Amino acid sequence: MLIGLFIFSSILFILSFARKDRTKQLEEQLDNLSITFMQEIYQLKKKMRLLEEELLVGQRASLSQTNDKQALLIEEVGQLSDAGYEAEEIARKTGLLLTEVEQLQRKWAGSQ
Repeated sequence: MLIGLFIFSSILFILSFARKDRTKQLEEQLDNLSITFMQEIYQLKKKMRLLEEELLVGQRASLSQTNDKQALLIEEVGQLSDAGYEAEEIARKTGLLLTEVEQLQRKWAGSQ
């Protein structure tokens, strides 16, 4: 009986080493998976940063275009005002509302 218990304990001892190897493999796989996820998260953050920068650049360009159009309208309305046209005539020629023409005239007068 003592010999049987010794053999049984030896088998369990050997199996315990085999278990550790499986655990070690699982730990390595988990580490590799963790590293892969971190790399993917880094890549996604990098792409998000680029997209945000492109969006900001696009907004700035759009704002710049809007400012350029506004400046051209102010200049056009101002020149028509200086040429002696009434606000109603300027509104008809430019396709703007009368209130818009009056606002642009005030801006033209304020810029000079």
